[in-house]
Amino acid sequence: MTSTIDSSADLTPSPTPRPVTAPQSEGQARDHEGESRLVRRAQDGDLDAFEQLMGLHIRKVRTFLALRAPAPHLIDELTHETFIFAFKRLDDFTAGTAFGAWLRAIANNLLRAEVQRFSREQRHRHRLNEHIILEMHQAEQATSLLDGQVVDALERSLGRLPPDMQELVDMKYRDSLSAQEIAARTGRSVAWVRTTLFRVRQRLREDIEAILNSGADA
Repeated sequence: MTSTIDSSADLTPSPTPRPVTAPQSEGQARDHEGESRLVRRAQDGDLDAFEQLMGLHIRKVRTFLALRAPAPHLIDELTHETFIFAFKRLDDFTAGTAFGAWLRAIANNLLRAEVQRFSREQRHRHRLNEHIILEMHQAEQATSLLDGQVVDALERSLGRLPPDMQELVDMKYRDSLSAQEIAARTGRSVAWVRTTLFRVRQRLREDIEAILNSGADA
């Protein structure tokens, strides 16, 4: 799955925490100083320095995400995106402060944006599911015992729609646009929007019926 991060989400990490004032060992101080030098080199365009920073932090970022991500496939995907985002925004980081904390803030914001996007898609699917199932009930083509099967069949049917019809469904059920708003966005008439949405739902119902009937005959 290719993740699409919501462009409206604020992915800028929170201000970098102040450095911990607890005494550091000589080894810790050397490590911190070495990391700060790598950050400065990376900010100057040294790709090798950034790769070394990745090597120092990638396991920590991945573990951070593994403890929070709702789906396993997001762990590696968001780890990768965290370092891409960090590289593009290196100039926003103050060398000498907590680079690891900055990376975790980025990872957390990316994860939050992905969860929000997923939640919107789920609401979109739920609204469309309810609409189609209600229409099938009204036509006495479905019973409550089949609702779960109808939902599964609907998911398959949606994937078979042409891209322009999928976009129309998204505008109506994901973005909650009115027929007038969709008409303005697409340059079509309100009558065309309403008629086309009706035909799309009709097509989905017919496809769902075929899927259910093929399952019953199996």
